[in-house]
Amino acid sequence: MCDRPDPATLLDLAQDKVVVLDASGVYQYLNAAVVDLLGFDPDELVGTDAFALVHPEDERWLRGAFDAIVAGERETTDPLEFRYGTADDEWVWLRTTVHVPDETGVDGYVLTSRDVTQEVESRRRLETITSASSDVFWMFSADWSELLFVNDAVESVFDVSAAELERRPRRFLDRVHPDDRPYVERAMERLSSGESTFLDYRLGAGDGPTKWVRVPGEPVTENGEVVSVAGFARDVTEEYRRERQLAVMDNLLRHTIRNDMNVVDGTAERIADRVAAAEDEEVSALVDEISEHAETIRRVARELLTTAEKQRGVIDLLRQRGSPHPIEIEPVVETAVDMAVDDLDAANPEGDADPPAPEVSVSCRSDVLAFTHPELDYAIAELVANGLEHAESTPVVRVTVTESAEVVEISIRDNCSPIPPEERSAITDRWEMDDLHHTEGMGLWLVYWIADRSGGDLSFDTHDDGNVVTLTVPNAKSDEGASGDEAPIGDEAAIDRPPRTSTGRGEGKSN
Repeated sequence: MCDRPDPATLLDLAQDKVVVLDASGVYQYLNAAVVDLLGFDPDELVGTDAFALVHPEDERWLRGAFDAIVAGERETTDPLEFRYGTADDEWVWLRTTVHVPDETGVDGYVLTSRDVTQEVESRRRLETITSASSDVFWMFSADWSELLFVNDAVESVFDVSAAELERRPRRFLDRVHPDDRPYVERAMERLSSGESTFLDYRLGAGDGPTKWVRVPGEPVTENGEVVSVAGFARDVTEEYRRERQLAVMDNLLRHTIRNDMNVVDGTAERIADRVAAAEDEEVSALVDEISEHAETIRRVARELLTTAEKQRGVIDLLRQRGSPHPIEIEPVVETAVDMAVDDLDAANPEGDADPPAPEVSVSCRSDVLAFTHPELDYAIAELVANGLEHAESTPVVRVTVTESAEVVEISIRDNCSPIPPEERSAITDRWEMDDLHHTEGMGLWLVYWIADRSGGDLSFDTHDDGNVVTLTVPNAKSDEGASGDEAPIGDEAAIDRPPRTSTGRGEGKSN
C-alpha cells in the first residue's frame, strides 16, 4: 500500500491558483500554478501584499470586499472577478472564491483563482456589440431564476433596468399586457423544456397605451440538458401601427366609399326610372324631385372627392421620410385658423342664408418653438374646422398654446357636442376595427398621424360644453428636441394638401 500523498504536491499539480492570505491580505502560501498563471515564482510573492498586483480600477473595491469577508460582514458564496498583474506587465482576469478559516481549518484565508480572461473578453465584446443595438439580447438560466446576460436596451423596451432583472429575473413579466401574460409564461415553459419559441406580445397595462415586441427564443443545451435559454426582443410597434393604418384605409374603401357610392348609384337609378316612366305632362311635376335627387348626387360626390383627396394626403404623409425640425408656432397657428375659416366660407353654397359668424381666438406667445413635422398647421386647421362646422349654435373655437421645458401643447377648445367615443378610441391601441365597428372619418386619423410623426401625442377632454383636443409636440428649446436632425424652418416640402372637412362626428358627417 502506497504512502499517503503530500498535500503540497497535490496542490502544486492543481491548475487553479491556490493561495493563503492572512487577515491583512499578505501572501502566506502560493501553489505552483502561480508560475503558469502569473509568471512569478511562489517564493517571490510570499510575504508581499496580495493587493499590490491588482489592477488600479479594481483594487479599492476588491480590498473592501476582502475586509468585509474577514469581518464576517460578507458571504463568500459569490466569486470575485478582477484583473491581476503578471510578471510580463500584462493583465489577466481571475475569478476567485474565498474560503474562511472556519471552513478549511487553515490558519488564514484560502483563495482559489481561475483564469477567465477569454471568457470575460468574449463577454465584453458581446456587450460592446449589443450596446449599439436597439434590440434586447437576453439569457436566463433554464428555470428563469437567474439572469445571465441582458444589454441596456432592456430599459428602453421593457421599462425595467438590468439591475432590477438581476434582483428579480422574472420582473419583465410585470410589464407584459395582462391578456398576453399566459401566452408568454407558456412560451417560457416550452423554452425550459427544450423547444424553440417565436412570439409577438404586448407590453403595457390593460387600460393604457401598448407596445408590441417580437421575441424569438432558443434553449441552450449541454449533453442533452437545457442549461439556459437565450434570445432577443425587438420593438415592432411601428409594424403593428402600420397594419392598423392599412386597416383604416381598408375600412374607408370597404365601408364609407362603397356605401356612399351605393347612394349615388341608387339615386341616379331612381331618377332614370322615374323620367323614363313619366308622361310628358308629368315631367314638370318631377322637376322638384329630380332637383332634390340631383343635389343628393352632387353632395355625396363632393364628399367622396374630398375623402379621396384626403386619403391621398394621408398616404403621402405616411410615405414621407422627412424628419421633424424646429418650427415657430405662432405663424403656424394663425395660418391654420385662416385656412379653417376660409374653408368654412367656401363651404356655404351661394344663395344659402348666412351662417352665424364664428368666434375664433388664438392665445400664443411669439417665441414658442416646436420640434415638429411641417404639416402641423394642417392638423391644427383640421381641428379648428371641425369645431366651426359642427357647432349647433354660433361656433366658438379657442386655440391656446402653452409650453413647458419639454413639450409644446396646442389645445383647441370648441362648443360642439362631444366627439363620439368610437372616433376617439379609434386612434388608440385599445380599439379593434371589424366589420361591425368601424370609424368613418379620416380627420382625426390624419391629425393623429401628424402628431405621431412629430414625436408627439393627441389627447381628448370631452364634456357637455364641448371638446378640448390637445396636440402635444416636443419643445425645440429642450435638449431632447434639439437633439434631432435640424433643417431650416419651412424648408421641407409639404404634402399635397387635401381640403379640410369634418373629422367624422356623427352620422352623415364622414370624410
